[in-house]
Amino acid sequence: MSSQRLYLKKNKEFSLIKGHPWAYAEAFREVPERLATGDLVEVRSHRDQVMGYGYADVDSKILVRMLPLAPGEPLTAGIGRLVREAVVMRRERFASPETTAYRLVNGEGDAIPGLIIDRYERAVSLQIYSLGLTAALSEITRAIKELLPEIKWIWRRNQIRLARADAAGLILGSNLPDKIEFKEYGLKFSTDLVNGQKTGFFLDQRENRNLIRSIAAGRNFLNVCGYTGAFTVAAAAGGAAQSVTVDIAKPALAEAENNLRLNSLALSAHKLVAADMYEYLTQCRPGSFDLVVLDPPSMAKNRRDAEKALRAYRRLNQLGTKVVSSGGYMFTASCTSQVGREEFIEAVRDAVASAGRRAMIVHESFHAVDHPIALAHPEGRYLKGLLLKIY
Repeated sequence: MSSQRLYLKKNKEFSLIKGHPWAYAEAFREVPERLATGDLVEVRSHRDQVMGYGYADVDSKILVRMLPLAPGEPLTAGIGRLVREAVVMRRERFASPETTAYRLVNGEGDAIPGLIIDRYERAVSLQIYSLGLTAALSEITRAIKELLPEIKWIWRRNQIRLARADAAGLILGSNLPDKIEFKEYGLKFSTDLVNGQKTGFFLDQRENRNLIRSIAAGRNFLNVCGYTGAFTVAAAAGGAAQSVTVDIAKPALAEAENNLRLNSLALSAHKLVAADMYEYLTQCRPGSFDLVVLDPPSMAKNRRDAEKALRAYRRLNQLGTKVVSSGGYMFTASCTSQVGREEFIEAVRDAVASAGRRAMIVHESFHAVDHPIALAHPEGRYLKGLLLKIY
């Protein structure tokens, strides 16, 4: 790959000056035909001032993803350095053997746009969202093995919808187990790195699961959009008297049952129901649960879908509020980046009011600590959570 110099149009420098890591194709004065995906790009202002460095992706609207490289620093070496810095930070934070799954690299939050790396015990799941990072995969692998020599497998997921993108597969190790077991605050879970959602597990909700665990004792718990039952395991471990886990996907519920078994939790007290979230909540008796979690999947792929997502949040939270007993708790979450914090809170407020209930915010949560967010990248602030006490 070669090095290129691109010039921004006048008045297109402001977001980069503030530190935003994306430079769109339309922001550049001219894009040379010789520019190739993976090229190192020196971005300059219309006045010929150096704005920074990044890598090109000619197949994306985001033509250049910016990286904090030093002048003259090779692209691959710089990416390796940034991966090492991110991994060192996680090693310091997750020294306890009680938690063995966490995010190693969080894309823009760790100054490496387009790269997500999660650790699960001795396995790593890696996702790249741009072919511009392909040439750096060997250096990324080297950095992981250097700092985490106990890692046996690195599985690359394919998140790039281009014919020339490599298929998903192992880039380190062989004979990846069908299931990888790991711990989260001492609780045991297993995940399928090949077929699971995201990189196999929703690590960003770790602290929220621990929050639910801390208030679950003696409660009748409902987990809506429960997926593989992580919130249910946390609640059961915290002493929930009984629970119901609802998800539309039967295979996910089979995994939820397995996760309950891994922790020796009595299956008779924890019911698993394959159902649509709206249909299940509609048929519930009002006030039948005193701890409810609403954790739906992302409701919008782009900003055009934001209003549709807000309507869905209002409907879900209205139905969810009705099934909470007076004085009970409801934790409601949004992982939709197209819906901002204030919009989400307003939707929940309207839902509670339309249900004829009153609520207070007991706790507001965001991403877990291994999911840092670049201050100049508001798009990274996707996860919102509210623990409400309902009256």
